[in-house]
Amino acid sequence: MLRNTEETYGSVSRALHWLMALLIIGMLAGGFLMGELGRDNALRSVLYNLHKSTGSLLLLLIGLRLLWTLLNPKPRTMGDNVAANLLAKGVHIGLYVLMIGLPLSGYLLVALGSSTKPFEFYGLFPLPKFSPHSGVREIAEELHENLPWFAIAFISLHVAGGLKRHFIQRDGTLARMWRS
Repeated sequence: MLRNTEETYGSVSRALHWLMALLIIGMLAGGFLMGELGRDNALRSVLYNLHKSTGSLLLLLIGLRLLWTLLNPKPRTMGDNVAANLLAKGVHIGLYVLMIGLPLSGYLLVALGSSTKPFEFYGLFPLPKFSPHSGVREIAEELHENLPWFAIAFISLHVAGGLKRHFIQRDGTLARMWRS
């Protein structure tokens, strides 16, 4: 089943969730690895281009995910612990903010940069570039350097909550994201 129901997530929601999870974890690892490599390292250059393209892809995917979320019913909340459900909702909101903020700040870094050569999405086509604006670029740079730490914290909370609900509460929440 493609669409969500009141009981479970559909295959499109599950595919978007897991694809984005893998890409985001890869982006975080790649970003930290790039920070450890010297500027003249050939691997850093390859990773940097892959990082920019994948970040742009994630920005597109979060747009599709938000649209799909608006067009589909959300499965009912599992469990009756109001505090835990509110915490889960807050973590989800935080993750969505980060899924938008991290790739958007990265894109702005590239689009507002001083390079005259436009960045090409996986080498296929150029992405729009804007006139350099140091104030906006500085904010984007600050966000892009600091948001990964918040992403790690929110992802950790999300995973811990899912595992707790699966192994301790045994309420079926995690199973809804694995199978229909």
